[in-house]
Amino acid sequence: MERRGTILGQPYRLVDPFHIERDERTHQRPTFISNAIHTSKYTFFNFLPLCLLQEFRRSANLYFLVIAILQSIKQISPLTPVTAIAPLVMVVSVSLLREAIEDRKKRLSDSLINAKPMVVLRNFEEQHIVWESIQVGDLVRIHEREAIPADGILLASSEENGSCFIDTSNLDGEANLKLRASLRVTTKLVFDNTSRDKEKYFIKCEQPDQDLYRFAGNLSVDSKMYSLSEKQFLPRGSTLMNTKWVMLLVVYTGHDTKVMKNARAAHHKLSHLDLRMSRTVVFVFFIQVLLCAIAACVHHFYFDASVLQHVGDNHSKSQESVLLFLSFIVLMNTLIPISLVVTVEIIKTVHAKFITWDNKMRCTNGQGAMANTSSLTDELGQVKYIFTDKTGTLTQNQMVFRKCSVGGGVYVAKQKRSLLSGVSISSLDALNTGTTGASSFHSDDSQPSELPPISFFRRVLKNLESRESRFALAMSLCHTVVCEYDRATGALSYNSDSPDECALVRGAEAMGVRLFERCGHKLYVAITEEDRHGSHLKTVAYILTFQILRVIHFSSDRKRMTIIVRDENGGIKLFCKGADSVILERCDHYLSSKEETMAHATQFAEEGYRILLFAERDLDENYYNTWEDRYDDAELDIHSKESKTQALIDELEKHFTLIGASAVEDKLQVGVPETISLFQKAGIKIWVLTGDKLETSLEMGKLCRVVTPKMQEVIIRGATRHEMTQQLEKALENSKESQAVLIDGSALTLALLPANRKNFLKLALQSATVIVCRASPIQKALVVELVKAGVPDVTLAVGDGANDVSMIRAAHVGVGVMGQEGMQAVRSADYAVQQFSHLGRLLLYHGRLSYLRTTQCIDYFLYKNIVFTLPHFIYGIASAFSAQTFFCDLYITAYNVVFTALPVTVRAVMETDLLEAIAAKFPELYRFGATSMFFSHRTMAKSSTLAVCHALITTAVPLLLVQHGNLGEGDSFWAASVASFFYIVPIVHFQIFFETWNWTWLICLTYALSLGAFFMCIAVYDHFTGDIEGVWRTVIARKGFWLGFALASVACILPVVAYKCYEENFETSNPVHILRRTRLQNKVLDSSGVDTLGSTDLATAVVPSPQSTNK
Repeated sequence: MERRGTILGQPYRLVDPFHIERDERTHQRPTFISNAIHTSKYTFFNFLPLCLLQEFRRSANLYFLVIAILQSIKQISPLTPVTAIAPLVMVVSVSLLREAIEDRKKRLSDSLINAKPMVVLRNFEEQHIVWESIQVGDLVRIHEREAIPADGILLASSEENGSCFIDTSNLDGEANLKLRASLRVTTKLVFDNTSRDKEKYFIKCEQPDQDLYRFAGNLSVDSKMYSLSEKQFLPRGSTLMNTKWVMLLVVYTGHDTKVMKNARAAHHKLSHLDLRMSRTVVFVFFIQVLLCAIAACVHHFYFDASVLQHVGDNHSKSQESVLLFLSFIVLMNTLIPISLVVTVEIIKTVHAKFITWDNKMRCTNGQGAMANTSSLTDELGQVKYIFTDKTGTLTQNQMVFRKCSVGGGVYVAKQKRSLLSGVSISSLDALNTGTTGASSFHSDDSQPSELPPISFFRRVLKNLESRESRFALAMSLCHTVVCEYDRATGALSYNSDSPDECALVRGAEAMGVRLFERCGHKLYVAITEEDRHGSHLKTVAYILTFQILRVIHFSSDRKRMTIIVRDENGGIKLFCKGADSVILERCDHYLSSKEETMAHATQFAEEGYRILLFAERDLDENYYNTWEDRYDDAELDIHSKESKTQALIDELEKHFTLIGASAVEDKLQVGVPETISLFQKAGIKIWVLTGDKLETSLEMGKLCRVVTPKMQEVIIRGATRHEMTQQLEKALENSKESQAVLIDGSALTLALLPANRKNFLKLALQSATVIVCRASPIQKALVVELVKAGVPDVTLAVGDGANDVSMIRAAHVGVGVMGQEGMQAVRSADYAVQQFSHLGRLLLYHGRLSYLRTTQCIDYFLYKNIVFTLPHFIYGIASAFSAQTFFCDLYITAYNVVFTALPVTVRAVMETDLLEAIAAKFPELYRFGATSMFFSHRTMAKSSTLAVCHALITTAVPLLLVQHGNLGEGDSFWAASVASFFYIVPIVHFQIFFETWNWTWLICLTYALSLGAFFMCIAVYDHFTGDIEGVWRTVIARKGFWLGFALASVACILPVVAYKCYEENFETSNPVHILRRTRLQNKVLDSSGVDTLGSTDLATAVVPSPQSTNK
């Protein structure tokens, strides 16, 4: 028996409220999983093995585990095992502790949720249980403001029509309430005593999945089937609102619920810097292997010539060489820093917290930015392409009805138009607030004339078949808007998943057709007219009632929404609204000429408005009844439901009559044009991917400065594959860097074909910007993936709605905007911001600094480990590569973990190369990250060369000046070793000292603590018994030691100081050094912080063009 409750061979589950539905083969009840949830990953018994397995999947940890094993073999290791085991244990322990803390929090949270009390109805008796005891088939009574404990079907509610409202903000972040309604037949089944016949009804539904917005199932009552959909489905985690109580039949429990299906661990992304760091570590490993091979080979021949007679021949020469090679691998293992990965993780975690804590990225509501991951903070500093949605991302998603085209005339709300935020635009309260007030429209002909609403709607009152009234009715009926009345004031407000719908309903209200009630399957609209005495009040002329027969909802793929209603005369009407690209092809008739309506729609789009076309169709009673029967049958087929219903919908949605077009305004967010200008200066290209009409998108692109006046507009409209190929080839021939490419969804389908995608990508990359119009969610993702695969640059996608999720997940970095379309985009994203303008600070400030700090950390780690490890090899030259360790075990163990870890970590968290105000003045500085100039082969070669020089100096000087006696003899050898180590630690601190720009008390404290720990440990360890007991006291008494320290320090530090002085005072190729000079900083900002630099754009002159920079 399958524990998930499926009957073998049948891809669905059967649920009955009495737990008696039995498997057809075994005649046993299916067993479903518990309603208890467990988000914790570990138990007491499996924590250690699972955590260790996870840790040693990392190549770095596995490497050091192998080193620790090799060090445990006496014939191989010149070191004690503790030198490898201690750092490894420390690093792994930190990770295990972090896992334990996070898992304990999850376990406590799970316990609180599972123990919530609940009342269920079993065998017609109420039982008080806890959430984790709820079973599939239980009847659960839920009261207002209580959370839904499991996924279930709404059977009945306190409302007469069986409806209820739920708040799903905990699931998708959408603040608007969702309407759900039970089937009429289920209300009786819950309370009717005759339903005690336990075989009377059951539910057959699909197996659990993660789609929050879809449910398919059938209810069987007395062998009669009823279709169930998401309209009867109440998901776990939602909250019952504005309804006293509901009865719920549980169908999915525990980890089968939709919310838990969506609680999968996010796909871990690796940043470009992580990949480059991994490649660098691999390269260092190969260098290590090469050095060890050289040492083994040299020793092999040297040993054969002069040393063989002093060593017993327990091993052959070949065996001795292999053992020697492994010994050097152990000896030089510190070339790869064990704590680098952990340190970088800590740094990125703190950088992510900085993003969350940034008050400059907060809105007036107190909410700020979110970092859903810490692994990509440095990636934010390397973005080259931004793919952005328009509605709700660049705009406010606060829709206002502005114009309409009906019967060849254009009617305009009497308001001053402005798409830019912050400008007073409205003098028509009814459109903006939904309150009842005077509304005026005028005909927008060559000489607009005032058309008072009373005159306008006297025609409507006389003839409901007029073109204007049909359009107004279409706006007031074709929607999913819910009417809500304030219990205290009685004020009416509209609530919908889409702000467009509320704007259109308010527009219809301003035109005199007011929606005032949506009750069950009925819509009530009032025809209103102005008070004859000229007051601002409206009087209701009469009320129309429409019965809702079918609603076919809008989707990003369909690009349209349809409602079928029956009027008071019994006639059946279909109203449809949608994009022009899908409505026009379904129209056979037009109230005015098609060309005239489309000319108006194009004019609206060119003014930046969102365009929707409205169409209608009269349906014959017999035809519709037949169609409805076929549709109901298709809905009962759980497995082919979508394909069958869509075919029937396509059959119905045709032979339309076009009745008009609406224009809705969506203003730009504050700061969008300025933010995009900053991105363009920073060398970032902006691509807009939107579902709007081409003309609307182009006008909006101009308003937000994505398209500038200097850009040539290249519009791609190929209708066939051959035409597309020719058009792309022609566009490439005439391609200019300062051009904007515009393409719609249908043409994009052709452009993404294998024969054209290469040319399309080439054209797009050569352009300053690309605007994709009428794009579906999958097309948005395909465009991102095309660029992602075609160039090595970092891509970022930003959006606010569910239709942007695919695009956000496809990009290297995904950013969600916390808008009005829910939290799906935010929860799918790596980072989230309150508005688009905050994206500028996220990238140009946090991203740039994070990349700078992380690269400096990696660079310094490699430097200090080369300086410390290479003396083993250098000393080997003088000791016949005998694999003798040059440093004692304590020094090797503590160097990375104790003596040098703290300063580099704190510096990587606190470092700032420029004052924030100065860096903000020059966004061109961002290009250094986008072109990987902070961490490249050049920077690696520079730091490695410096490290090799410092290693040679700090090894050779002690061997020449501190060592007394023959090389390798007892005290003499350890004297050179102690002296060398004493030189190395302060010198690597001096190096980071001179690299530090932002001196704070915390950084100074870490230097003091680190050096203090070093001096204390070296002095204390000198009193321990062992090879170096007393060596330190002997060494510091020698003049050669202090002379050597002075010479080594001068030889290592003086060139660095000289180079730094040159950079700070004479360097002209790096704008950071120029801007850091005091005299320029004084020019950039005066004492009051006012910009006094004038029009001089220094950074543009000194920062290389991103196109010319070679990664």
